Amino acid sequence: MRPTKFNALILVLVLLVSPFLCGAIGHAAFSDIDYNWAKDAILSLEEQGLFEDLWSDLFSPSASLSHEDALTLLTQVFELTAEERDQVEDWLGDLLVAHPEGITRGEFASLLANLLGLGEHLQAPEGFYPSFKDLALDYPGFMGAEFLQRLGLLPTHMSGRFEPYRLITRSEAAFIVHQALQLEEVEGVIAEVEGRQIALKKAAGDETLVMDLLDETLYVSPGSLTRNTINRDEELKKGQNALILARGQQALLVRLEEKSTAQALLEGLNQATQALVDVLTPAQINAIIAGDWELLGEEVSYELYEELVERGVSPWEADALLKRDWASVQMMLQERLTQEAADYLKVAPELVQAALSQDWAKLVEYAQVELAQRLLTSDWLRDATKN
Repeated sequence: MRPTKFNALILVLVLLVSPFLCGAIGHAAFSDIDYNWAKDAILSLEEQGLFEDLWSDLFSPSASLSHEDALTLLTQVFELTAEERDQVEDWLGDLLVAHPEGITRGEFASLLANLLGLGEHLQAPEGFYPSFKDLALDYPGFMGAEFLQRLGLLPTHMSGRFEPYRLITRSEAAFIVHQALQLEEVEGVIAEVEGRQIALKKAAGDETLVMDLLDETLYVSPGSLTRNTINRDEELKKGQNALILARGQQALLVRLEEKSTAQALLEGLNQATQALVDVLTPAQINAIIAGDWELLGEEVSYELYEELVERGVSPWEADALLKRDWASVQMMLQERLTQEAADYLKVAPELVQAALSQDWAKLVEYAQVELAQRLLTSDWLRDATKN
């Protein structure tokens, strides 16, 4: 009976002492956040080591955040290189006038939004209306604040009024960063786009994820920021590289990476070769290299042609490649690159073609037409005619 009484005594002691032990173990490194509203977020970031070289004993949750500390925190969160940190710091300095006493809510939101995938896009997409009463479209940090709001990262006390020029507190910054870390970043290749869903083949492995596209989903590509895409199957193309910021199955941001035509053609050739290498004989492979289509056979030639087209090469480009008509390939590449440059710069293809051919007289002529068209459709002219 004695062992039983002894074990019972140990159990009672453990039960009595355990609340105190748990309190001691769970106590944060900071002694001043016990009753702070952002305590859980602060503890989470501290446990991940994201406050290294910043704060140790005291967090001072109500204190403002300096520009240096904000940059150090986000550098550690996003694992930025020294060069990347300098670049984003310079960008922020050009965007907003730095407050001498610390970083403002507007500055912090712009900085974090940039790193989350918004990049340097400042112009709000068409049909994008302010969520805050005190945040106008002409405020340089408008998109940064709106972006965080629509991602659901801001604390509830910032609803309605954002106060962009107010210094952000350490607890506010910790809460927002913690919320951002709950989002998932998925990178891969677009496998299918149908209606309000996108299928993405992940970069690592063959796993395919299906995500929902929302009315508020933002689409970012070089030189473009849009929302509520109507013709999704036209703008989101199969085989396009994409980086998606998601919450669960909801795609909040779709960042598209454009490929050059030359890169797309080379990848198409490599993938076509890889796809057919298992079914071709050595003699047939030699025939492809020599361009001997009679030896290769019509059936295999057609398979290779179909594979190239499937990989994104146009039919006439595939035909020219198979016939080794390099002059035609070069001409078609130039045409496609001209169109891509025109789309990216949002100018007429003729202007780009004149620049490439160094036809300066035509370049000046097309530039004048382009300038006239932009003036005629500008908001400035519409406002002037109203007055």
